[in-house]
Amino acid sequence: MALHNVYLKIEEIADYSPVEPSPHAAANYRRDCMRNPGHEDGRIPLSEVQARKLVALVYREYLDPNYLVPKPDKIVQADINEPIFPHRVPGAVIYTRPGEHLHIHVLNGDVSPHSFHLHGLRYGIDSDGS
Repeated sequence: MALHNVYLKIEEIADYSPVEPSPHAAANYRRDCMRNPGHEDGRIPLSEVQARKLVALVYREYLDPNYLVPKPDKIVQADINEPIFPHRVPGAVIYTRPGEHLHIHVLNGDVSPHSFHLHGLRYGIDSDGS
């Protein structure tokens, strides 16, 4: 069976706004297709972008055990609006094949403790978030 080492680091993204996560040019952010009140022109005003800013926490994937080489691959290759690596939420999506053994190494680069929750795996409730 194949062994796959995955290196994740918990990191912050300061001043993250979900309606304008990245300033890269290809993106088409700040759109409100519903044209809600105040957005009659189909755009979310900069004041609302600023009001929605927060500190996001992501699990970023790295290619080496020293957490020096990030894995900047896009989550969805065809998505031209996907934010560039430093502004991407979620931070990592791990793909694996049946029978492959994963060793997931997590380095907490934040100042607070955090839990770890996985989707797509079977494990006991006692292991959830640990």
